[in-house]
Amino acid sequence: MKWPSPSELVQRARRTFVVVTGQRFFQDKLSLAILIPTVVLNILTLVIMILRLHPTGFDVPVHYSSLGGFDALGPWYQAYIIAFYGFGVTIINTILANVSFGRSRITSFFLLTGSFVVGLFCLIIGAAFAVTV
Repeated sequence: MKWPSPSELVQRARRTFVVVTGQRFFQDKLSLAILIPTVVLNILTLVIMILRLHPTGFDVPVHYSSLGGFDALGPWYQAYIIAFYGFGVTIINTILANVSFGRSRITSFFLLTGSFVVGLFCLIIGAAFAVTV
């Protein structure tokens, strides 16, 4: 099996990007007005965690319960799951919003709004974990 060269991979990525951004969903201003701040929230969460979380030789709190406070310890890098969860929800909801955009714009907006809310909670939780570690 012949592997594609790096230049072929870049060309394929460019073509895919042009096709994706040319869709009606990504031309809709309301969709972009919800999607862009959501992506910014997720990036901000990751940046805060990168700047505040550093490798440690001991276990750190990785789970919080409102009933008992911090109730689980783990390695320092396990807290990054919060940021990756926000990105994952945003990616999945954006794909679903893109698929449903042609049928029901309101469903698409609810999915994007849900992504924003999850991103906001991830930012709050991630910042709280970054302060405590």
